[in-house]
Amino acid sequence: MNILFKNITILALAATPFVSGCSDEGNEINYNIQTGNKLYLPAEGKSIDLSQGSDVRFEWSPSIAEDNGFVSYELLFDRENGDFSQPLAAMTSQLTGSQTYLSVSAKDLNTVARAAGLGTRETGNIRWTVRASKGINGSVYTESRLLSVTTMNSMSPLPQSITLQGEATEDPQNGINMAVSAGIDNVAATEGTFEAFTRIKSGSDFTVVDDLGRYYSLNADGTVTDSETPVNNRFTTEAIYWIKIDFGVMTWESNTISKIEYYAAAWADNQMSTSRVTMDYQGKGVWMLADYENTISDNSAKDSRHRFNATLGDGSMLYLGTQSSLGSAYTTDYLKVNLYTSLGNADWDNTYNFLTTDCGRAFDCYLYLNADNPAGTWWHEYKFK
Repeated sequence: MNILFKNITILALAATPFVSGCSDEGNEINYNIQTGNKLYLPAEGKSIDLSQGSDVRFEWSPSIAEDNGFVSYELLFDRENGDFSQPLAAMTSQLTGSQTYLSVSAKDLNTVARAAGLGTRETGNIRWTVRASKGINGSVYTESRLLSVTTMNSMSPLPQSITLQGEATEDPQNGINMAVSAGIDNVAATEGTFEAFTRIKSGSDFTVVDDLGRYYSLNADGTVTDSETPVNNRFTTEAIYWIKIDFGVMTWESNTISKIEYYAAAWADNQMSTSRVTMDYQGKGVWMLADYENTISDNSAKDSRHRFNATLGDGSMLYLGTQSSLGSAYTTDYLKVNLYTSLGNADWDNTYNFLTTDCGRAFDCYLYLNADNPAGTWWHEYKFK
């Protein structure tokens, strides 16, 4: 199962009023739209059980700009009796808003339903429609439809800790403790989300158990089921896995880790230099780079930047870096590792730096993608020679 991290915005927005404007040459800009006003899918009153984990496809008729310009679309959600003046959520359609359709994950719809006041495993209605926009002018479709949804399960109370146990784990005796998720792309994870980087063996089973002695089945459809007795889980391929379990909506995701590299860049003497070295996996979520010469940082500017790049099993990239500005000390907080799925500047974004006195010094680097370290979360450290 490949990783899919999507965020929707739960918001309160007033309908955008019509605004006229003028170009620099004094010509009036035409923001007028002939709104499509027709919704196609899903049908009025369609019932969906979100615990099944399937995406839901929404489709609608196109709108036309009077000047034949570009029109963008947002899918709007509101409470059953809402009028979309303050929608619960707005989602941009496929291809950055250009298409008249959007597939929405069950998890995202569950978030909308919970915002509408539905509890866990509760059935109720949410209302949806579309807003077409040209420039700063938005027009909401006159047609709206109800969607009947049954929300996902959620553990109550939420677990405070999660352990992977069994012969398939790297530590059958003590188990592997999952870390509380810090989120991704500077977006905090929802409460009750746990993650682990760890090797899972094939041909053997492992159990997922929380601090209250509840066990969990990681189902093939991406849902999670709780049990009072141990439930065996098994992966068919032995690999290092990135596993994420969200007990707020009872879903799970995973991907394999092909490699993690130490990536460094330096700009000095009007040229860019880079260094990329594959780190060695030590076990239990720890990677090591031994005897790194660090010559790239020994430059006239006494400056270099570095982070960690992970190549996932599906070929996508995960970047491990900092949320902070450049550090002036190797504090535990500064050396924490955060996850990113994309970067702007590939050499400089979300990177760490060395103190000037350490530029050019060789070191061993340890990357801890577990909770067993001084930070209690994902972290790294240098041991200078």
